[in-house]
Amino acid sequence: MKSVRWVLALVVAGLLVLSGCSIPGANVAATVNGVDIPSSRIESAVAAIGSSPGQLAEPHAIVLTWAIRGEVARTIAAEQGIQLTGEPRTALMSTNQSLEQYAKVPQAADFVNDLIDATLVINKVGEAPFVAKVAETNVQVNPRFGAWSAQTVTVDQTGGQLSVPWTAPSTPAP
Repeated sequence: MKSVRWVLALVVAGLLVLSGCSIPGANVAATVNGVDIPSSRIESAVAAIGSSPGQLAEPHAIVLTWAIRGEVARTIAAEQGIQLTGEPRTALMSTNQSLEQYAKVPQAADFVNDLIDATLVINKVGEAPFVAKVAETNVQVNPRFGAWSAQTVTVDQTGGQLSVPWTAPSTPAP
């Protein structure tokens, strides 16, 4: 009888560990092929961009969309040897004054990098192959930010539930 209890306890403990590993934390905006995009990264970029002229519509969805696209773009760039630094990056930055402006704001740097990386890869491989790669990518979005659409390669806020947490935080927020 004791051995049955131990086996049952081990199975339950194993399931708890596995389920804990499969659910990203409450402080994660999205997970792309196992890579977490922290909510703080999205919030800081929205705060930086939102205070600038030409406020974005649905800024959280836009920033998170580009964060996801940027992560996929870096995967494609690594697989295909696409250069994301140096001259290609500088040339793209010089075509858009807003990008240059946002690049100077530390909180918006990740947003600018995501946007540039995705744009460079899309320009190199084409939009259809990029969208196809995104469609096969494992993307999970925190429902507070919306829902991921592989067809449109965007975060759709209409499905988001800002009042419902993704998971219960394990530690209280500071």
